[in-house]
Amino acid sequence: MKTQIFLTGISIIPKHLKKDPHFQCHLIENPYDLRHSLGATEGEKIIVAYLPFLEIRHFDIYAYLQKNYANVKTFFVVDELSSNMKTKLKSFQDFIVLWKTEELHLARDIKSYLSGKKLELRQDKRNRHLQGALVTPSMLPMGSENKNFQPILGGKFDNISLNGSCLKIRAPFYTKKDFVNLSYQNKEGEYVNVEAQVRWTKWNEKDQSQELGVQFLTQS
Repeated sequence: MKTQIFLTGISIIPKHLKKDPHFQCHLIENPYDLRHSLGATEGEKIIVAYLPFLEIRHFDIYAYLQKNYANVKTFFVVDELSSNMKTKLKSFQDFIVLWKTEELHLARDIKSYLSGKKLELRQDKRNRHLQGALVTPSMLPMGSENKNFQPILGGKFDNISLNGSCLKIRAPFYTKKDFVNLSYQNKEGEYVNVEAQVRWTKWNEKDQSQELGVQFLTQS
């Protein structure tokens, strides 16, 4: 049985959801019409609510739906979050909240939820960044893999936020907890140097590249 996806707050079903054979998607113009739609379908039901920002009143509406209809989970896709709302979401985990900039991963995140994986909100919104970066070992303490070899590697950002980034380099060089230096040009044309620590790594066999998740420490 296909998972029923109910989308509200947008006018067109995203292509990556529409093409997925595991999902049957429905556009709901008025969120209050969800009651009828949820009651008329069986199996797993996912509500995807697109919002410019998240408020407590949204919690009330969708908490009611999750409580009164079986097998319902709500995903909020938001443009912005206040600092107070970020704090509240850390202790209030009845819903799954994603940044609008991560919308392309929505199908993957829904499948992860259905398979039992816990999903957490990124602390900061990740933006696409088309410029490349130079990645070198930092002068800070380094990991065991890069003590005696310090190459300058060209990297490509997947996304970037105020506190971190995901990027790719063409070598399986870094390990978790290594310190690195990133040099890149921002959207304003300014050159930025950032000290960062590697939080996770993954080798992409298809692209023959190492994917890095880094946390920014200092910036100049």
